[in-house]
Amino acid sequence: MIGIVSFCLAMTGIFLGNMFQTMMIGEINRKRQDGNLISYLGYTFPKITRIFHEYRLLYPTGKLRIYALAAIALAIIGMIGAAIAFRIIG
Repeated sequence: MIGIVSFCLAMTGIFLGNMFQTMMIGEINRKRQDGNLISYLGYTFPKITRIFHEYRLLYPTGKLRIYALAAIALAIIGMIGAAIAFRIIG
C-alpha cells in the first residue's frame, strides 16, 4: 500500500513539475520577440536550467520556480519511497 501511494506521489510530482515548467515557458515567451521563443517540446538539462535562470531574471518575485522545485522534490521523495517499498533499494 505504501508503495502504491509513493508511486502516485511521484507521478503527481512529475506532472506538476512539467505543468509549472510549461507555465514558466509561457511567461518567458510573453516577454520575448516572435523569432526568439522557447519551444514547449523536448526537455534537456541545459534547457531546464536556462528556463529556471531566465524566469528568475524576468520575474524575481515569481512563484512558479519555487512551485516547480517543490513538485520535483515531491517526485523524488515519492520515487525513493516507492523504490524502498518495492524493495528495489534498501
